[in-house]
Amino acid sequence: METFTYLNIRPISSEEERLKVYEEAEKDGDRQPLMPTHVVTKGSDIVGAFCLFSPTVYWWMHTKKVKGRESLSIFQSMSALLANEGINKFVLPCEPESPYFPLLSKTLSHHSGTEGGDWRLFLNEN
Repeated sequence: METFTYLNIRPISSEEERLKVYEEAEKDGDRQPLMPTHVVTKGSDIVGAFCLFSPTVYWWMHTKKVKGRESLSIFQSMSALLANEGINKFVLPCEPESPYFPLLSKTLSHHSGTEGGDWRLFLNEN
């Protein structure tokens, strides 16, 4: 547990606490944190949350050599492999320009972010 003067950052201790994080985020302009693992409090107020470890799948498929049905089969296999590891919720980044974007848009839920825009992934490479 880290304390920065009046801020407290600690792992989320229960599903009840995770629900409180979602409730507070929703009150703040309908924000929707993804899979939070840690809560940030200021006094007794929840003021933030973040996810240290999220199941995220980075992928590539050839745009000319893999057909639609094949890509669906590949995605189903990927989901089954994750499910075998007990992972049923994961992040799958995809650029809107990708030929696979329409398929993913039809078959998976989309987290558009609070402002409704597409997400950009930033890499911190220390």
